[in-house]
Amino acid sequence: MIRAALFSLALLATPAFAQEDHADEHHEEHEHEEHEEHEHEDGEHDEHLAEANGIRAIHAWANATDASSALVYVDIENTSADLVTLIGAETEIATSIEIVGLENTAGELTYTAIPALPIPAGADMVFAPNGLAIALTGLTTPLVEGEHFDLELEFDGFHLDLEVEIESATATQHSHAGHNH
Repeated sequence: MIRAALFSLALLATPAFAQEDHADEHHEEHEHEEHEEHEHEDGEHDEHLAEANGIRAIHAWANATDASSALVYVDIENTSADLVTLIGAETEIATSIEIVGLENTAGELTYTAIPALPIPAGADMVFAPNGLAIALTGLTTPLVEGEHFDLELEFDGFHLDLEVEIESATATQHSHAGHNH
């Protein structure tokens, strides 16, 4: 029952996960497929933001762990005029990756695989604890707080490279969450 509800939720991209876009704040769209690091006014690059084809991935993070699996969280904004579908991800540090819907039942975290996640035009998808995540299994290296790793999001028709920050083992959000990009 829960699996069917999560799958339906993912396919419909309901308002529980989709929010109004920030088109006024983020009006500049990029129409290329390469990962782009943005520069601050002082010339420094912004590793917290990746952007391509009107899709913005902001504040990707994971908890530090020495276990064989981890969850990645990220905010994905679709500033384009088109529906896009997240169909997977890749990284060199895990043998298997899947998009999942998380559920915490009586303190036990379970998840259901989501084969494809449509993101409507103008919507934000928030991957966060007890919601959506990208599950990494078969980790080939421990995730150490303060370090980072590369992750490639696969959308229908293009890929988006981003850097995942490793937060403390007990973090419940990205340490830079809340500031603007």
